[in-house]
Amino acid sequence: DLLSGGHVAGCIAAAEGVEPLWASLEARAGLAPAWRADALPPGPPRPAEAAFALASWALAVEYVDDLARPPKDPRLKGIEKLPRAVIDDCRALAGHLRDRHATFYQRTADETEGWLVDEVLGADAAVLGKIDTFRFEEDAVLKAALEALDREEWSLVLGWAAARAKGESFWLRDDHARRSAWQLIHGAVQLGLAVKAAGPTLRRKGVQSVDEAVAAYVARGAAVDRAHRHLEQQRAKQLFPYLPEFKLLRERLDHLREVWRAWADQWAIDFNDLCHEHGFLPSPGLQQRGLFDEVVRPLTQEGGVTAVFVVDALRYEMGEELYLALEGSAATTAHLRPRLAELPTVTNVGMNVLAPVARDGRLRPTVRDGAFLGFSTGQLRVDDPATRRRAMADRVGGAVCPLLSLGGVLEAGDLRAQLAGARLVVVHSLEVDSAGENGFGPTVFDTIMQQLRAAHRLLREAGVRRFVFTADHGFLLLSDPSLGRITHGTKAEASRRHVVSAAPEAHKAKVSVPLAALGYDVEGEGAGGPPLHLVFPASTAVFHTHQGTSGFVHGGNSLQERVIPVLTVVHRAAAGADTARYVVTASAGPGTADMHQLRAQVGVELGQRTLGFGGSQTVELRLRAPEAPEVVVDHVVALGGAAVERGAVVAKVGEEFDLFFKLIGPDEVKVRVELGSATASEALRPMVLAERFAVSPTPRAKPTPVGVASSAEPPTTARPPRPADDWIGALEPSVREVFSHLAAHGVVTEEELGKMLGGARAARRFANELERHARQAPFDVRIDFVGGVKRFVREGSTP
Repeated sequence: DLLSGGHVAGCIAAAEGVEPLWASLEARAGLAPAWRADALPPGPPRPAEAAFALASWALAVEYVDDLARPPKDPRLKGIEKLPRAVIDDCRALAGHLRDRHATFYQRTADETEGWLVDEVLGADAAVLGKIDTFRFEEDAVLKAALEALDREEWSLVLGWAAARAKGESFWLRDDHARRSAWQLIHGAVQLGLAVKAAGPTLRRKGVQSVDEAVAAYVARGAAVDRAHRHLEQQRAKQLFPYLPEFKLLRERLDHLREVWRAWADQWAIDFNDLCHEHGFLPSPGLQQRGLFDEVVRPLTQEGGVTAVFVVDALRYEMGEELYLALEGSAATTAHLRPRLAELPTVTNVGMNVLAPVARDGRLRPTVRDGAFLGFSTGQLRVDDPATRRRAMADRVGGAVCPLLSLGGVLEAGDLRAQLAGARLVVVHSLEVDSAGENGFGPTVFDTIMQQLRAAHRLLREAGVRRFVFTADHGFLLLSDPSLGRITHGTKAEASRRHVVSAAPEAHKAKVSVPLAALGYDVEGEGAGGPPLHLVFPASTAVFHTHQGTSGFVHGGNSLQERVIPVLTVVHRAAAGADTARYVVTASAGPGTADMHQLRAQVGVELGQRTLGFGGSQTVELRLRAPEAPEVVVDHVVALGGAAVERGAVVAKVGEEFDLFFKLIGPDEVKVRVELGSATASEALRPMVLAERFAVSPTPRAKPTPVGVASSAEPPTTARPPRPADDWIGALEPSVREVFSHLAAHGVVTEEELGKMLGGARAARRFANELERHARQAPFDVRIDFVGGVKRFVREGSTP
C-alpha cells in the first residue's frame, strides 16, 4: 500500500495520520522507535521513506530469526524476543517484497546491510539461516562452501549448494555468474559424494572375480564417472573468469579432478589385478562377442522391425541416462545390462565384434603392424560399417537391412519407406567419439544424448517397436593426459592406452595378456610366429606416443573403457499417446551484459485437446541456430516455468519462462535462433525468432556435426546443406534497400539514407528505430560522425 499510493500512503500524506500509523506498526510488526528514527530523515516522512523503514525492519527481523546465535549488532538486540506472530508477519512481508517488489527489496536490503557492520564482519556461514536475507549472507556461504570443498566436507557443502544451484536464493535470480558458481560447486560435491559412496578400492565387499568387478562398477562406480562427466561438462560451459571467487573455485574444481583421478587409478589397478588373477575374459554372458546372437537376433525373430544403435564410445553411465529417459514411456519395457568390450577397447575391435563374427566363442582378428584391421567369419572380413551390416543382415534375413547414420535418421524424409521389408535397421553413430577425439566432447555430450533420444522417437513413429542401444567401448576423460605417462619402446610403437607386443611385460606400471588368452586366433602378422600380447597401463595413465594430448582416451583395460551398456527397449504399443499438439511462442528480452535472453511459453495449439485429454504437462526444448550449424548455444539458464535437465530445457506447458544463453562460434556474426523440440517430436511446432543474436567468436566452438565421423571410419550418410538465410526478405520493405547497401558497402551517410527512404523525416525515424531493425540483420549498425557527416556503419561480418 505504501509503494502503490493506497490508503496508508494517504494517511502519511495527512500529518495527523502519521503517529497512529507508527503506533499500529509498532504493535503489529514490532517496529522499534529507535529503528524508525535511524531509518527516516528529519521531518514528516514520505510514503516511500515509511515503506523503507518498515521493510528494512522486516528484513532485520527475518535475519535475526534465521540466525543460530544472538545478533551482534546493537540495533538488532531484542528482536528474538518478539512474539512469534509478529516475527511470522515480518517474515511474510519480507517474502512478499522478494517475490513482488524485487527492485525495492534489493535497494532496501543493500542499504540496511550497510548499517549492520558487526553482522557483516562477523558473518559465519555455520550460523546463518536458510534464507539469504542480505547479500553478505550469500557471499559468506559461498566462501564457506569453497573452504569446505578443500576439506572434502561433502555433506556440509551439499546442504548449502542444493537449493542455491537451483537459484532459490534471491541474490541469484538475476546474477547468473554467481548462480553458475553454485552450480559448479553442486556438481563438485556430487562427485565427492559419489567417490565416497563407491569407496577407495574396487576389492571391498568380497569382489573376487571379473564378473563381480563388473557388478561392483555398475552398482557403485558408474555413478562416480557420471558425476565426473557432468562436472567436466559444467566446467567447459560455465567456468569463466567473471565468476565470483573464480581463482579459488577453479582450484577446488582442479582438486576434484585429482580426487576422481586417484579413485579411478586405484579401481583400474584393482581391476587389472583381478584380470591378471582370473583372466581378462568374463563369463560368456558378459562377453561382447556374443551380444548380437544373444540379444539382437532374438528380437528380430518377432514381427516388424528392430533397430540396433551401435554408438562409438557410449559409456555405460551414458547408457544409464538413456535408460532413465526411455524406460518411463507408456507400455514400454526397458532393460539395461552391462557387457565387457573386447580388448583392446578401440573402434576397429569393438565395432566389428558387434556383428556376428564369433565362431564357437572365438574370434579371428587380422593384425598388421600392431593394428587390428578386422575379423574374419570364414567367408567375409568384417572391417567397416558396410561389412558389419552385411554380416548382421545375413544372420537375421529380411528383404533389406538399412544402414543409417545418426544424422541420417534425424534428417530422413520418409523413414517408413526406408524400413519397408526390413527386419533390422542398423544406426551407426560416431558422434561421441568424434567429439571426444577433437577435444570438445564435454561441450556437446548432452546434445548427442538428445540426438539419440530424438532418433529413437523418429524411428518409433516410423513403426519400430524394438530397440537395442550398445557401444564398441567406453572412454576415460583425463584432464591432464601427461600426468604419469608411461614409456614403452619408441613413441611410434604404442597407442595411447595399449601396445601390441611380441613379448609380455613384467613391470608394476603395466599389465599384459596374450591374444590367445582372449580367445583370439590371429590371422596375418603373428600367425604361426611368436604369440602376440596386449600391454596396457595398469592405472589410467597413457603411453608416450606421437598422438595428440586430448584427455579423451580409450584402448585400455579400465572399467570406464570396458563396461558397455546393452539397453533393450520394447514398446508394446505404437507411438502417439500424446494427442495434443504444442506451439512455442518466444520474444527477445533485454538480456544481461554477457548473456542473451528469451521470454517464452509452450501452449497447446488452438483446437487441440487440453492437458486432461492426452497432453503432456512438460515438453523438452532445445535452442539452436538453424542456419548456422557451426554456432553453439552455450551456458543455458532457465528461470520461471522451465529447468535445464540432461542438456534440454524442460518447460511446463502454459507457464512463462526466461532463457538466458550465449552463442559461440568461429566468427563474429549475428544469427537467428530456433526454440523447438529436443526429441524431434512432430507434436511441437518450433519457433524461429525474427531477432538476431550476436555470436561470440571462440576457437572452442566446434560442435559435432550430425553424421560426421571421426578419422577411424567414414560417415555412412552425409548431411544435406542447409538453405541460405533470406534475412533481407524478413526485414520491413521500407528498410531493405538500406540494409542491402550496408551489407554490400559497410556504410550509409545520412544524405544517402534520406534519398533511399524518401526524405529527412523518414531518415530520422529510421535512426530512432535503428536498434529494432538491426535485431533482424546479421550484423550490428552504429552511428558515427566523420568531418561533421553522420554515418551509419556496419559492424561484424555479412552472410
